[in-house]
Amino acid sequence: MLNYLIIVIIAYLLGNISTSYIVAKRLIGVDIRTQGSGNAGSTNVLRTLGKKAGALTFIGDVLKGMIAVLIARLIAYIVHLDQTTCAYIAVVAVVLGHNYPVFLGFKGGKGVATSLGSMLAMNPVVALTCLGFFIIIVAITKYVSLGSILGIGLSPILMIIINKPKGVLVTLFLTISVAITHKENIKRLINGTERKIGQKKN
Repeated sequence: MLNYLIIVIIAYLLGNISTSYIVAKRLIGVDIRTQGSGNAGSTNVLRTLGKKAGALTFIGDVLKGMIAVLIARLIAYIVHLDQTTCAYIAVVAVVLGHNYPVFLGFKGGKGVATSLGSMLAMNPVVALTCLGFFIIIVAITKYVSLGSILGIGLSPILMIIINKPKGVLVTLFLTISVAITHKENIKRLINGTERKIGQKKN
């Protein structure tokens, strides 16, 4: 149990590294949570600080998800635990750390990029398929939020198809997590008031 706890703590703390907060502070000296939508995520950074800052934030959030899983696999290898189980534990913990970072008053991002990164380290084919679906949805509708929700929502379906029971459970968690963090976006999508990518705030 101690080894599992260590993996949870490491992954959660990695999730606490808020790329958006760091990028915003370094570039213009502001707390990203006071800008735009107030969300500490790459989409808000993109809209408020531009493409470069948005890209840096996205890459950073993806990387911490990947690193959390790789560290979990390494620990599992060293102490002779099941690597897949440990990796999935890390997926959950790093996303929770990103969404609810203790060092930022539990006010974090929406977990999409970090979910993608962790799943890239777990199952690149599933992750890239979901990413491709996300891109298609955004290209057609111009709604990043809709693409995020539907993209991650595809992951448990793919896990069922390739018969990965543990993967189904974890990707269901990711899907529910993204839906929860996007609850306001979902309301705006239903009401027809959600901002499209590139659209200026009224």
